[in-house]
Amino acid sequence: MTDVHAQAKRGIKLLMGRQVLLQIVTFSGGIVLARVLGPAQFGLYQIAAFLVAAFSIFGDFGLASTLIQRKEDLTELDIRVAFTLQFAVTTVIVAALFITAPWLAHFYPKAPPATVWLVRALSLSLYLTSWRTMSAVQLERHLKYDRIARVEVIESLAYQGTAVILALTRHGVWSYAIAVLVSGITGTVLMYAASPWLIKFGFDGAMARKLVRTGVPFQVQMIINSLGDWVTPLFVGRIIGPAAVGYIIWASSNGKKPMLLVSNVVRVAFPHFSRIQHDRAEVERVLERYFSHLLIAGGLWLAVIVTASPAIVRIVYTSKWLPAVPPLMVYAFALCFDIIGWLSTSTLNAIGKTQFANKVYLFRSFANIILAIVFVIFFGFIGVAVASFVTITFSAIWLLEGLGQGTSRRILTNLSWLIPPVVVGIICGKAIGLVPSPMLFSVILCAFLTIFSYLATLWITMPSRFKSPIFNRLQEQWATIRGVRVKAQTNL
Repeated sequence: MTDVHAQAKRGIKLLMGRQVLLQIVTFSGGIVLARVLGPAQFGLYQIAAFLVAAFSIFGDFGLASTLIQRKEDLTELDIRVAFTLQFAVTTVIVAALFITAPWLAHFYPKAPPATVWLVRALSLSLYLTSWRTMSAVQLERHLKYDRIARVEVIESLAYQGTAVILALTRHGVWSYAIAVLVSGITGTVLMYAASPWLIKFGFDGAMARKLVRTGVPFQVQMIINSLGDWVTPLFVGRIIGPAAVGYIIWASSNGKKPMLLVSNVVRVAFPHFSRIQHDRAEVERVLERYFSHLLIAGGLWLAVIVTASPAIVRIVYTSKWLPAVPPLMVYAFALCFDIIGWLSTSTLNAIGKTQFANKVYLFRSFANIILAIVFVIFFGFIGVAVASFVTITFSAIWLLEGLGQGTSRRILTNLSWLIPPVVVGIICGKAIGLVPSPMLFSVILCAFLTIFSYLATLWITMPSRFKSPIFNRLQEQWATIRGVRVKAQTNL
């Protein structure tokens, strides 16, 4: 079990390091794209991407998840059968998208004619997904995230570089679509090189039925989890238009930006908890540590968004994105409960409680759809964010309780020390924002004071069980530095 924990920690560190690089690249590219293109073009791309994703999600069969969770070693036949199933379904989906693209685009009265070929172009990326999945599954099963991290950094560079160059050369919304295909090809080739396998079709009826039977619960969960997010591209996109879709999706992606870190942790957590699923006490202990580390980052992000986002958006993204600031703050508040929900779901899947998670997500999705439609009618597109906050909060606690009676109370009580830093950070940041000063200086000072007061309060409230490892690590680093100095002096 110790080896599993060590591998998981190493995998998280590698993916976190990768994510830092990706965030630098993504943030820089995102600024250029937001300033050059704008909400309407971004929203149009998101609508086309949604239509492709909505079709593809029904043909996934949950193959990747079921192969990762399997206790037995994968055979060559397992991989061939899984690939054959995925490739066949992908072909049907791509054909269906090519045929129905005109009718799908017609659903959006305010969308331009280019939507038809955007959908068709993006559908081709589904083939790339089916080819790379088998390589990625084998790497994730053995927690070899160093190879995955390298591939995904290069893939992101390919996407951002292509999109920015095309946007600056006035290719409009096609900048996004072509960048998706370029990065997809790059990632597929590199992933295969990192974990090659014999690309060959194969079929075994009994094995195919077993893969589908065990994978369907994961697929159902993905579908249910996605339903709540369909309100924006379907309802908002049709009634209000692509610009509103652009505002909401931009606000969601930036308000919950640390969820990119969470998604990397979940990738490690799922095989991690799968390996220790027999020891429920250990599962709860490890889960609490996961929560603690991720919620520290989530709380800091929330404090900075609430205090400094209006001025940052005006300076960095230009005033055309200011209508997205209110939903941006709402999504930042939902972030912490989203972290709890994601990790709880990963744990439930790993210990065999996928059906319970599906039940919660089914309720969450339908509740989100109903609330979002009602709130949008009365409050405009910000209603989507408010509905998301309400349903995420409720479902996160429900999912956590699914791990065992009293689990939510024990864990949330143990995590209460994370609340004061957020409150103090927001109060200090807002207080400095009241002092008249040049905008850029005010933003820098506000962000600095928010971060400083957050971290200072965090250190005061942090339990000793978290401080001790930090002290030990600092002592080790200091001992290493002293050892190097002594050795250097001896050599002289």
